[in-house]
Amino acid sequence: MPRTTTTPTAASAAAALLLLSHLLLPLPAADAFTEAALHRLAQASSLSYLPLDKIPSSEYYPTCRLEPVAQAVDPSSESGATIFRSSREGGAKGGERGKLVVACRGSANPKNFGTNLKFNLVPADRLSQDSMPDNALVHEGFQTASLGLWKELSRPLLDHVLECDEVIFTGHSLGAATALLCATHYNASFRGSQSSSSSSTNPPPPSVVSFGGPKLCNAILARHLRNIALEGCTILDVVHSRDPILANNEKLWDERGFERVGIEVECDPHRPVVRASREFGTSSSSPFGNFAWNVLDHCKYMGVFVGPRALL
Repeated sequence: MPRTTTTPTAASAAAALLLLSHLLLPLPAADAFTEAALHRLAQASSLSYLPLDKIPSSEYYPTCRLEPVAQAVDPSSESGATIFRSSREGGAKGGERGKLVVACRGSANPKNFGTNLKFNLVPADRLSQDSMPDNALVHEGFQTASLGLWKELSRPLLDHVLECDEVIFTGHSLGAATALLCATHYNASFRGSQSSSSSSTNPPPPSVVSFGGPKLCNAILARHLRNIALEGCTILDVVHSRDPILANNEKLWDERGFERVGIEVECDPHRPVVRASREFGTSSSSPFGNFAWNVLDHCKYMGVFVGPRALL
């Protein structure tokens, strides 16, 4: 049989260059967080749905080993976040100054659900960036909500961040999106002008760990966030195959040109177990090959209920 050859096209060459850029600037490995650490972050994301005075009575409070120190809410979008510090039992040792966790709340009211529905891709010109590549696009609702939340969050965060060695932004669903974008604001606002400062005055770089988070931007912005705005930061997207919000929106996101920013880590919804990880740019046929229908499964991550308590 004659041997056939295919002449490379401009499109295939561009795809090869895109893959090469991913290989040259990889994200930190997905093993930066243990299963136990991810489990505690899922608990923190769950606690962010509660008011401060209700957090100590939650079943997750004793085991997450984090103390809530402040909450912030954007009055316009009603997106919210809770700032936690390492507790005495799970906190700093020796000369370490401890850990700060910023847990962004997911959808808990009609305004939050309205934010989710503003899914047009718009210019990413409100992310505290000095410069942005041409045609960098972001989910309209998430960009607006994250900017409003960051304005409320930045002051209480600044009161605590210099006392810590580690800062982690986390959140579930809508909170996953605002966590990633607030981490972008944080890096630009708190660290962008202080790169030459001493470690005692320069806030630590952020990590981002999300649960059941949506795709929120196009490929151009995803590369900018990975390789420039959050360069060197660990960005993990914890997902599972029974999450109906992810499974049923994957096709829509792909058709509209959305791309995931971080490394996907598949977990067990009912146990604190991580099954596999998958980097950006690889096939999306898994882990979303199974039929998912129960909306409550969107709120179950690593054995933790992460969602509004009204759904229980």
